[in-house]
Amino acid sequence: MWQFALIPACALVLLQACDKTRHDPPPSAVDASATAAELDGGSEDDEDEAVAEKEATRPRIVLDLAAANFVASVSDKPVWPESDAGARRMGYLRNGAVVKAYDPPLKNDECKDGWYELVEGGYVCGKVATIDMTNPRVRLAPKQPDRDAGMPYRYGVNVVDGTPLYRRVLSADDRKKYEPHLSAPKPEENAAGSASAPATPSGEGEKDEEPALAAAAAPAAEEEAPPPPRRTTRDKREKDRERDKIKDPFKDRDAGRPQLKELKGRGVLVRKMARGFVVALDRDFKAAGTRWWRTTYGFAAPYDRIVIRNEATKYVGNWFTGEGAVADLLPFPELAGVDDAGAEPVLTMDAGAPLAGTVAFAMMNGLAKLEITEDAKGGLKVGWGAPLPKRAAVLLTGREATVSGVTYQQTSAGFWVRLAQLRIAQPQIPADVGPDERWIDVDLTRQQLVAFEGRRPVFATLISSGRRNPYDAERDFATPPGTFRIREKHVTTTMDADVASDGPYSIEDVPWVMYYQGGYAIHGAFWHDNFGNVRSHGCVNMSPEDARTLFNWADPQLPAGWHGVFSKDENSGSRVVVHEDPPPGKRRAR
Repeated sequence: MWQFALIPACALVLLQACDKTRHDPPPSAVDASATAAELDGGSEDDEDEAVAEKEATRPRIVLDLAAANFVASVSDKPVWPESDAGARRMGYLRNGAVVKAYDPPLKNDECKDGWYELVEGGYVCGKVATIDMTNPRVRLAPKQPDRDAGMPYRYGVNVVDGTPLYRRVLSADDRKKYEPHLSAPKPEENAAGSASAPATPSGEGEKDEEPALAAAAAPAAEEEAPPPPRRTTRDKREKDRERDKIKDPFKDRDAGRPQLKELKGRGVLVRKMARGFVVALDRDFKAAGTRWWRTTYGFAAPYDRIVIRNEATKYVGNWFTGEGAVADLLPFPELAGVDDAGAEPVLTMDAGAPLAGTVAFAMMNGLAKLEITEDAKGGLKVGWGAPLPKRAAVLLTGREATVSGVTYQQTSAGFWVRLAQLRIAQPQIPADVGPDERWIDVDLTRQQLVAFEGRRPVFATLISSGRRNPYDAERDFATPPGTFRIREKHVTTTMDADVASDGPYSIEDVPWVMYYQGGYAIHGAFWHDNFGNVRSHGCVNMSPEDARTLFNWADPQLPAGWHGVFSKDENSGSRVVVHEDPPPGKRRAR
């Protein structure tokens, strides 16, 4: 059934048919007041100019345009990005997304259905989008991601090796081919010698909640009845059973866990899933006498093999803007240059400079937001305020106060802290950073991320970068240092790989992904709460809510309704500086 079909993104524009309902412009009519001489006397150039002028002055209607394909590419020109016309892929929409577009569309040989120009910029071909909101491809599309939540979808974890993912719902008998555990034993003979009726499965006989989805489990009405079975010999029957047998990639393995390519299915079977695979869930429904999960890709998974995966962390970093920034920062200190042969010039805070603009993290329990006030004798006293949570980030204003011989630092939120109880961030500020440039500093040594506008920190949080094991290459997932640019952003995207030490993994619709170098990205990780320590296979993990807010802040900006956006050139994405301290004995002199 179509809503359980997924076409690979690289072939969507060639293989997927879609709705062709649209508003075509009315046929142009010749002004009756024009004379034959006037019509015949003009040159082709004059006619072209007249048409162009008329098109320019014609009122443009803005309407809703919905993606009717799993992926609808947005081009910067009314041609396919894959063509030789020099068009650039600006981004894409996911099935069911609605954006504003101009009517009428522009038809050409590249798109017979016409290119719709989006109000936000770019063109979408009418072959993969429609203005008909009642189109089944739109009406029955998976729900759109929640862009105000760290986890834009519900997620489920597969709990059993070999769980199938189907393109459509199957009947109980058809499932036995792919799920051998469903094969029931032969019914027992009762005392009268007749076979007893099998137990009714849960939900059997009840009305399906999703008739449109359940219909795929029954043969179509126009299909011919199958021919009567031919008589076969015993050996022939055995060969037929062996031919139809579905190989179990998890059974009798001496070589460890199977690879992803071994889990790939064909026909109605998308693939088999390993224990621990994560799928993004659209909704559950009942069909063919049992309960199913529908994934955001439109596939069907057995309900009893998937367990809801709740967010593992509530940790969030701190934004030093808005209502939380009540204390102004003192003027920033001068920065000392660092010259290191062969390295890109950077600037780093002088160790003896005032602390204005310095970020620090509370890395122990039991701390409090301190208050410094005058006592009755005109001196200063320190009082305890609200708790300062472990892993919280603060921004220092540069103001300090000494009470009873102890020095305290003021934060941009107005409370005071002791420097000895904090872990100080040590960002590497690019020498050519613009005064308002948005850029991101990732410190692999301290597992910290700080977002800047120019030289002012605006956000800070703890991260988890790649696990290190210099003694075992198969377990070494180091995050590479360097200076990069955000290349593309995706509200969600699937990440999977074969890892020699861990086996295959697959997580559908990883949230708030920003790729900056090859397969390395900054993204949300809802499956752990180990931020501040190394954990990943090389990417920079953030808590989902932190990843969402940083995603919305960083460039390139994602237009409303889009699922992904690509940087227009190599310098338009936000800069990402990834660094770590040199090994002991190789530290740079200051």
